[in-house]
Amino acid sequence: MAHLIPIVRCKKNTMVHVVRLLSTSGDHLRKLTALGVLPGVKIEILQTYPAYVLKIGYTQIALDYEIAKNIIVVP
Repeated sequence: MAHLIPIVRCKKNTMVHVVRLLSTSGDHLRKLTALGVLPGVKIEILQTYPAYVLKIGYTQIALDYEIAKNIIVVP
């Protein structure tokens, strides 16, 4: 079985697949799904500091740590 980790533990310039979304806040979950971050989606991590910049298809999004830590991926 693949090793599941939060996206905030991945290095920049890596490709990951979203497995699940965790959230204690409904607002964070709604924001992630509205931006296209859903289980099964392939994401390229372009930047990790000062914000997480993710590429999903042809779209780039920026997320702060508090929101990004809820994205669980498999490298």
